[in-house]
Amino acid sequence: MKRAVISILIAWLLFIGVDFLFHASVFASFWKEDIPAFKPLINLALLIPVGYLSFLLLTVLIGYMFFKLFKSKPHFREVLKFALIFGILFSLSNLFGLFSYINIPIKHLIVFNFIYLIEVIMVTLSLYYLAFSANFKKNLWSSILIFMSLIIIGIVIQNVS
Repeated sequence: MKRAVISILIAWLLFIGVDFLFHASVFASFWKEDIPAFKPLINLALLIPVGYLSFLLLTVLIGYMFFKLFKSKPHFREVLKFALIFGILFSLSNLFGLFSYINIPIKHLIVFNFIYLIEVIMVTLSLYYLAFSANFKKNLWSSILIFMSLIIIGIVIQNVS
């Protein structure tokens, strides 16, 4: 149980890292566009913790389903299949739901939900590598290093562009 909780928290950190890399740097220009459905940049910045809370809840949901489904170490192929199915269903559901009532250009919705797909796959794979690894401590520190690298790369991209 302790390993599962730690794995979920580290997967959440990686979720934040990937999200920061994409939204704060690679696709930062999307957030600066004048789209009536977006809140002003200052409000968006203040609400980042709420977004990260939503990532935690999604990571807990994925972790809960993952550990209910996989009681012992699964084959990598099974994990990848779970990640793809969950990611595609979640991303498409979110895309269609938002498209149905929010006035955001379709290119934004597609990009944002493609990032969700990447994040869900990354969360699932990190749960697999952390929870079922023989060398938990090593993978834990590697995951923290990956998180810090994602943040640093994002900051570098922000400052270069």
